[in-house]
Amino acid sequence: MTTDAVPVRCSILRGGTSRGVFFLENDLPSDRAAIEPILLDVFGSPDIRQIDGLGGATSQTSKAAIIGPPSRPDADIDYTFAQVSVTDALVDWGGNCGNISSAVGPFAIDQGLVRAAEPVTTVRIHNTNTAKVIVAHVPTANGRARGEGDYAIPGVPGTSARVLLEFDDPAGSVTGSLLPTGRACDEITLADGRVFQVSVVDAGNPTVFLRAADLGLHGTELPLEIEAATDATAILEDVRGVVAEMLGLVGDRRDATRVTPGLPKVGFVAGPAAFATTDGGRVEAGDCDLVGRLMSMQTAHRSYMTTGAIATAAAAFVPGTMVAEVVRPRAERPEPETIRIGHPYGIMHAVVRADDPADPATIRAIAVGRTARHILDGQVWVRRHVLPSG
Repeated sequence: MTTDAVPVRCSILRGGTSRGVFFLENDLPSDRAAIEPILLDVFGSPDIRQIDGLGGATSQTSKAAIIGPPSRPDADIDYTFAQVSVTDALVDWGGNCGNISSAVGPFAIDQGLVRAAEPVTTVRIHNTNTAKVIVAHVPTANGRARGEGDYAIPGVPGTSARVLLEFDDPAGSVTGSLLPTGRACDEITLADGRVFQVSVVDAGNPTVFLRAADLGLHGTELPLEIEAATDATAILEDVRGVVAEMLGLVGDRRDATRVTPGLPKVGFVAGPAAFATTDGGRVEAGDCDLVGRLMSMQTAHRSYMTTGAIATAAAAFVPGTMVAEVVRPRAERPEPETIRIGHPYGIMHAVVRADDPADPATIRAIAVGRTARHILDGQVWVRRHVLPSG
């Protein structure tokens, strides 16, 4: 290799329905501004194909995780998430990715940052983006995270070992409050005068929920159908911009797409319904408690974000939210504390652990089951001109 590039250690792991490039903290600069050009170079952004890097040309495969020693006593490791834009020279540090979080524990164990304890190793992960602790229960064997198992998640072929993620005290991940506006329902007026009711819930990540019907949708659409409904996607992004301004993430809603494309999250929900899945399967109305669809970096998420599931489950416990309005009543659910979310690939289960099911303020944790796969360890050649001078 020529001297115009230098090798940087990295690993590639799948976490849930996302895939990311993982780095050890001491292999990168300490300043985020210095890390950003490196990540853009690694992923091959901006380019719709990311042909010149490791990105997979979707927001779900253009993610980075930086892992280091803990900066707080109740954690085993620090984990910083970065969403790398596919089409723009932009890295968003605003929130966390729950799917990538499911690979953080396996990575830490395999790298020797956390000592393995068979058959399950508990890894307390401090996500620096949200200042929250996620507890990962990782199956282990022979000193490494175990990959093989019988747990399946929609959107990932085959089965793997189940990684249970518990998002402790999930409320207020970015804003400090479960209901950042102080209300379960807000009215948003767009520039053209149209008014939409929304619920802004901050658990896992701040997320804006709308009714599918208010967008002219059913809630059962597949990603390509959502992206073809350009009026609906424009409304979703306009609403997201208004809420970003309300939350102080931007000073002007018109800057939201450019400045904070990943936060808040936005999506829509409807009551339980039968639907066809992306892979040709079918989910019956009785198998889910609601249907939901989320946007990711201005495109339709191909499955469902884990942090989106955290926000959805929390919102289901808050009377007056769009989610609570449509979700199957608690008394009619097979497991009252579990919310079964119908998404393009199937069902995601989110379990709410609360001291009082009637009081959202007592939610202690929300748990989801995910899988992960350690795909590659190696080095990526980074162009020297994107590295910090000196």
